[in-house]
Amino acid sequence: MKSFIKAAGISLTILSASMPVSAADTVQKIGYVSTGSVLAQMAKQSNVSEKLHNEFKDRIAEVESLEKKLGMGIDKLKRNGELMSEKERTKLQRKLQSLDADYKLKVNNLKEDERKRSSEEQRQLIEKLQKTISLLAQKEDYDLILDRQAILFADPKDDISEKVLNAIK
Repeated sequence: MKSFIKAAGISLTILSASMPVSAADTVQKIGYVSTGSVLAQMAKQSNVSEKLHNEFKDRIAEVESLEKKLGMGIDKLKRNGELMSEKERTKLQRKLQSLDADYKLKVNNLKEDERKRSSEEQRQLIEKLQKTISLLAQKEDYDLILDRQAILFADPKDDISEKVLNAIK
């Protein structure tokens, strides 16, 4: 009985070693996406920059108005500073310092708010892109989808960026 088990084991080993593994059986479907360019086109299509500009246009106008007032005050001080009394010059300088502080505060707040909103919009676009890529991968049976930046070389036929853009529209 032992010799029969040994013979069967050896036969199975030889049989499994002699069966060639077909490369076609193990091929995975792989694609890549140029996420940077896709995100840029998504942002352009959804008019993100225009939307953000419209959202902040009143505050931008306010900052520009402050800048103009500050510039006019500085010009007035340069032109008429020597002709003004000490009291008037000090009053104007304090007013300019106050305007400058207000201007800097509003500019910093505006930049910070614009940065936050821009990040929110970017995050929404990235989430939408990831969902679209996942759906496309499931629909077309992709085993792996990579970012183009992580690849040194790839066949252009594996680029699915256009499919992703079309799926997003």
